Amino acid sequence: MRKLSNRLAPRRRARSDEARAARRDDILDAAAHLFAEGRVRDLRMVDVARAAGLAKGTLYLYFPTKEALFLGLLDRDLGLWADALAADLAALGPATPDAVAEAIATSLVERPRLTRLLGLLHSVLEQNLAPETALDFKRALLEGTAALGAMVEQCLSLPPGEGGRVLLRAHALVVGLRQMADPPPLIADVLARPEMAPLRVDFADELRLSLAALLRGLSPR
Repeated sequence: MRKLSNRLAPRRRARSDEARAARRDDILDAAAHLFAEGRVRDLRMVDVARAAGLAKGTLYLYFPTKEALFLGLLDRDLGLWADALAADLAALGPATPDAVAEAIATSLVERPRLTRLLGLLHSVLEQNLAPETALDFKRALLEGTAALGAMVEQCLSLPPGEGGRVLLRAHALVVGLRQMADPPPLIADVLARPEMAPLRVDFADELRLSLAALLRGLSPR
């Protein structure tokens, strides 16, 4: 990825499909850079446009809302995660529930931006979208879940369709645990008090434990 500092000067509108795709990636890279330093609620589209070296109007040609922009970033990150997890599951072959749980958990823990975005998906990112954007995202999610779910079924000898349910439950765990592990600043200060230790959540540890417990409870075919 080229450094953001090399992209500060506005450029002509992209004309070819390849140039449009490259510019879209540049925008997502800029959004990712800003998201690493802040929260979606505090980021403005004008900040993303400036970081990407674009006029604000040009940014809106690619992403009409902030929610659509960060949903696009999540969609890209989900694709990269799915490819990596598919390779890990293929290398595992038939495996124990603990081994599959560890593979899934590790793939998620290693991608904090992905899990942070997943934590915002239903409450923030799926708001203020065009219907076709929401439908396209859900269709891509459905397709990816089916493909990865089939691999989970092969690893654990599960009935058809059960692998997708495993991933749906894993998704629910990520959303809930990420929200609990990343509270607003005021709540983080409250939870920092010694007596509040039982309410603090370590995302990585709890995800590994919860996924292992979930997969151990499955019944092979």
